[in-house]
Amino acid sequence: MESIERLLGELKAEYQASQKIAELKSQAPAQAQAPSNATFKTSDINLYASPLDRDLAQIKAEYEAQNKAQEVASLQPLKAEHEAQNKAQEVASPEPRPAEKVARPQLDVQTHRQKVRQAQVWLKKLDKNSDEGYWFDQFAFKYSSRIDAAIDYLQAVNEFD
Repeated sequence: MESIERLLGELKAEYQASQKIAELKSQAPAQAQAPSNATFKTSDINLYASPLDRDLAQIKAEYEAQNKAQEVASLQPLKAEHEAQNKAQEVASPEPRPAEKVARPQLDVQTHRQKVRQAQVWLKKLDKNSDEGYWFDQFAFKYSSRIDAAIDYLQAVNEFD
């Protein structure tokens, strides 16, 4: 009697295993589209599944590892190309030397002083009773000073050299 029950238990286990395989085959296309929606994990198979399920899980794990290795291998040329581009950009535009770092702000100050002088000259020549003078007064109303407004205006009309 025990042998019949054992045989029935083995048949039942084999039947359940075949049903799981059928489910895996039917879910395989769906898993390829959305791998995060797997119904069970590899570790679950190892604990409760038959040898066939373990083999399938092992094949799946090997396949996933192979895919990851291929992805990494395919990204290596892109990574090398990106690094080469970064090095080329660094060589093409090196950081300014310390002397250039000091000279650049001085040049900016000199340029700004020159623009202020040109704006002062332009403001002296501007007729307040003309249309341009009236327009400029309205324009300069939002600025902190008329000179700043004149600098922006002259930059807009390209009066600076």
